Amino acid sequence: MENKTGKYFKYALGEIILVVIGILIALQINNWNQNRINNKQEQQILLQLKSEFEENLEELGRKDNMREKMINSAEQLFKIKTENSLSEFPLDTIRFYIAWTYNTPTFDPVLGTTNELLSSGKLYLITNNELKTRLTNWSGQVDRLREYEQDLRQYNINNYDPFLTQNFSIKDLFEGVWQEKQYFFSKENRVKSVHEYIKNQEVDDYIFNILSLCEWTKKESRVVRTYTNEFLNLISQELSK
Repeated sequence: MENKTGKYFKYALGEIILVVIGILIALQINNWNQNRINNKQEQQILLQLKSEFEENLEELGRKDNMREKMINSAEQLFKIKTENSLSEFPLDTIRFYIAWTYNTPTFDPVLGTTNELLSSGKLYLITNNELKTRLTNWSGQVDRLREYEQDLRQYNINNYDPFLTQNFSIKDLFEGVWQEKQYFFSKENRVKSVHEYIKNQEVDDYIFNILSLCEWTKKESRVVRTYTNEFLNLISQELSK
């Protein structure tokens, strides 16, 4: 009986060990499959983020080009005013400069994949911790840039626009500058409005403030561009593994 009991015990113990080994193998296979699925999802997410941030980089470039035109236009207007060189520039060129100071470029990033990752709890799929940190901090970078953009926008809406409207003919200053269609207002009136704008001493302060706000915004945009490029480099490194 003792021998039979010992054999039964060994047999039962063997069965238990086999079951445990089977469970461990099943868990290992399941983990392997899950890791394979996660890796595939991560690669897809990284490709989507790469496309998204490349588009954002292009958008930043477009808005920076607009700011450069604003800065150049403001500088040209200062040059015309200080050097009294109004007659050296074509009328429509000066109107073009004035129109660009009236602009308010804003960065409008694509955030589809970024928002989905942060809101759905799938951020864990990204295994690179630095990449996750930078993705989490991305909204802060954008918010700071937007604050500068809003400062310029609000200044134009609340200060520059009322000043132009109260002191000059908007139709004579801007007609035909942005639109392809011109309404054939009197050229003499356009000349008069441009001369009044250039001779007006108060204009200097408005142009200076717009120029300063634009410069600060451009510097902040450069920070976001650097951040975006670094983010794209990290993604490329992960995709190449």
